[in-house]
Amino acid sequence: RSKQWYQRRVRDSKELLDLSEQFVMVNAENEEAPSDDSTFNIDGGYIPRIIFLDSTGAVRPEFTNKNRPDKYSYFYPSAGEIVQSMESVLESMKSKQEL
Repeated sequence: RSKQWYQRRVRDSKELLDLSEQFVMVNAENEEAPSDDSTFNIDGGYIPRIIFLDSTGAVRPEFTNKNRPDKYSYFYPSAGEIVQSMESVLESMKSKQEL
């Protein structure tokens, strides 16, 4: 259900689609998420959420939805909010030459 909800919100975003070419994107269904690994249980176990990792596979917890000051920091209700975080990730990685 959450997958369909997300698809409806982001499928028409050309900007998100263009930016996605610079990321490796993985969709894990709820039962596929590594629940026994605390690395991925940052900020709780709610879905849907987007977590950014660096080129070594390390979680980058500082990249959150800056528009959500509540405890659901990795929830993005709109494509525009995802784009904002993607741009922040790219900017940070380029400055550190991690891309």
